[in-house]
Amino acid sequence: MTTSPPPATPAASRWRLQRPGKRGQRWLIAVAAVLIAILALILLWDWNWFKGPLERAVQARTGRALQIGNLDVDLGRTTTVRGDDIRFANASWAKQPQMASADRVELDIRIWPLLRGSVQIPEIRLSHPEVLLQTAPSKGEPGNWDFLGDGGGEPPQLKRLHITDGKLHFLDEPGRTKVDVTVHSGTPKQVDAAPPVLIEGKGRWQGAAFTLKGGTESPLELSNSEHPFRIHLDARAGATHAIASGTLTNPFQFQVFDLQFQLSGQDLE
Repeated sequence: MTTSPPPATPAASRWRLQRPGKRGQRWLIAVAAVLIAILALILLWDWNWFKGPLERAVQARTGRALQIGNLDVDLGRTTTVRGDDIRFANASWAKQPQMASADRVELDIRIWPLLRGSVQIPEIRLSHPEVLLQTAPSKGEPGNWDFLGDGGGEPPQLKRLHITDGKLHFLDEPGRTKVDVTVHSGTPKQVDAAPPVLIEGKGRWQGAAFTLKGGTESPLELSNSEHPFRIHLDARAGATHAIASGTLTNPFQFQVFDLQFQLSGQDLE
């Protein structure tokens, strides 16, 4: 009588989860402590520490003073940088001390492209911004908006601009022209599209009083030379009524204009 061999026992696993020794436990505790410290630093860090370096960098680049009241950052794959009580100085020859201000400026910045050297800003949000564009008192000199000079490198990629209760002023004292308009963002046609800009205001053009109302596509579309930039403006000056409606393609190169003008009454000459 033959006996059957005993069943084979399963081979012992080569990988076993072992409790770390005292040295390993100390390493785990140290790593956990470092991670907790980094997390606490991120949560409790006062981002206002960066105000000074940022303000000095802008002044070195533009020759104008930048003031930031409060700075905050929400970290993430798309990081939000938030600045409150922003002030940007005017040109040295201007009477008004400030060229631009805003109660709040928010920028969404994509982090991974930034690490590759590409600045991608999905959206900029401006709360109560006020901007003064002013020509120089001497003919042929650049206006107060010319402060960057010739910059190198790839320009930032901006997708959407949202304005809440903005004001825009244009002043040309030698030309007897002054324009004051309110600016705010309208409702975009698509959820992910840049909202249009709606304007309304009044002023004087070469001394003649006028009112202005209308809207344009987002000014960010001006950077796309192949995209038709839509515009609709309704202006009145005394008995004169002018309407301009249509599209501009590559307006800075004066290439394609598809505008319809309606003019009634007297001209402004």
